[in-house]
Amino acid sequence: MAELAEPLAAPGAGAANPPQTADAPAAERDVAATAKAFARVRARTLAERALVVLLVAFVAKQLFAVAAFPAFSGHDEVAHFSYVRTLATEGRIPLIPELDEWRTAHQNDLTPPGDFFGDDLYPWCRFALDWYCEPDHPRWGADPPQVVSVRLLNYPSGFQYAANHPPLYYALMSPVYLLSRGFSLEAQQALLRLATIPFGIATVVLAYRLTRTLFPRDSFLAVTVPAFVAFQPQISYEGAMINNDILGIALFSLVLYLCVLGLRDGFSRNLSLALGVTLGLSLLAKGTSLIALPVAGLAVLLGLGWWDIKGLTLRALWIGLPTAVLAAPWYLFLYRTYGNFDAFEQIAAVQWQNRSLGGFFEILFDRDFVLLRFKETWGEYGWRLIHLDDRLLWAIAAVSILSVVGLVAYAVLARRGAPPAWNDATLRPSPWQVKALVVLVAACVVGYLAVVQFGTRFALTQARYYFPVVIAAALLSMLGLRTLIPAAWRPIGRGVVVAALIALNVTLFLQYVLPFHASIVSEMPWLTDGAVSPTNFPTVPPRSGQDNPFEGLGR
Repeated sequence: MAELAEPLAAPGAGAANPPQTADAPAAERDVAATAKAFARVRARTLAERALVVLLVAFVAKQLFAVAAFPAFSGHDEVAHFSYVRTLATEGRIPLIPELDEWRTAHQNDLTPPGDFFGDDLYPWCRFALDWYCEPDHPRWGADPPQVVSVRLLNYPSGFQYAANHPPLYYALMSPVYLLSRGFSLEAQQALLRLATIPFGIATVVLAYRLTRTLFPRDSFLAVTVPAFVAFQPQISYEGAMINNDILGIALFSLVLYLCVLGLRDGFSRNLSLALGVTLGLSLLAKGTSLIALPVAGLAVLLGLGWWDIKGLTLRALWIGLPTAVLAAPWYLFLYRTYGNFDAFEQIAAVQWQNRSLGGFFEILFDRDFVLLRFKETWGEYGWRLIHLDDRLLWAIAAVSILSVVGLVAYAVLARRGAPPAWNDATLRPSPWQVKALVVLVAACVVGYLAVVQFGTRFALTQARYYFPVVIAAALLSMLGLRTLIPAAWRPIGRGVVVAALIALNVTLFLQYVLPFHASIVSEMPWLTDGAVSPTNFPTVPPRSGQDNPFEGLGR
């Protein structure tokens, strides 16, 4: 690995390779040019070999994670599994119950509207929201409660609260479910977890490609940025669970990569169309992908300039049309079904424990909110039950602060111009590279602000909602660290960063994840309180056969 930096840093530069002059024989110039080209090819091959090793390690870690976490223990795995099952077996999108309609059905002993989790999933009710959980109770174990009474008001229990998620992930997982229908539920969920690993692999590869596109001669970043993504504990956790987060992360990463390509090469028609298709698929993967729209728009604006009205109009058509063609049916379905484009109103009504965290600026500057997001970024593992030690958190925070300081120093050096004697192309970015870095910073800012905005309506806003920007955050973080490390120490520093990330993962599994799941709690802390009591409909309502407005949408 040590030799990786030297050819990438500045092939043919320095006192050992004086510049060729017009007086030099043509043969010598040809030899020098060939040597430089060979050095670049050799360096690229070494970087790609490093990526292969990283991907092998990543897959091994993901396989271990799939087996290490108990069945359905990931956040909302019960809900995501149930969504896959509904789409695969009934060919329809599940529905969130309208509270008023549901209460009317309950009062009149009618089949309630909406979709509910299957009784066979009740042993894992502790890992689902809004499902009264007493699987060992003699009554509820055989007939899971479908109604809870909270302060004399009735609410549905065990309803499909993930039904407002876009369908792409679930459609991709449906063949896996159908092929494993004869297996146990535990085996099925394990296979569905395994099926998410390719999305994590794609994210790591895109981190590498984006880095090599933006800084093609920088070996420190070529190794550490994809390593950061591969060994960021919560990103890899998302990539080993049944959920649509990792698909959204991968597609958003592709959006960022295409934006950087566009800033370097120009937003041609083909690239713009590809960006539009990727944006459309992103919107079909995860609602959090909406933040990709302003990010892509900023990239195009910076690439063309605000004065190029004709060029901007063409790009708006090339990008906007495929985005709309792919995403519009889904949002039309939401509007026809719920009267809005996100079903948040329906979810807020049926989730009796939900509340707002406060106003936007109140949350933005709330110390506890920021601290919990930081903890969720590195630990907690979805349900906020695996808490990291303060010493470990402070160690991570210290490195994070150093990265920010280094990034500020990089901005100053890049603006003023690094001394030529430093022979460091990364510290002398061209205009398009500066614009690309601005887009990456904007992605991180928009991603975090979206989490803050979500908190104004739902208390369970989480750090994973800004995980789609991970490759942007990884590159900016590693660029900051690189700036603080002297050039002569960077080969060692690169190895230290990778070793530290590996050590962090080993520590988390051995000291936190495995011990916790060896003595896992039987309830989630927010499932019930003294004011909640379960009940049921006189008869168990059917789980299927309900009208679905999505059917016939294209007719």
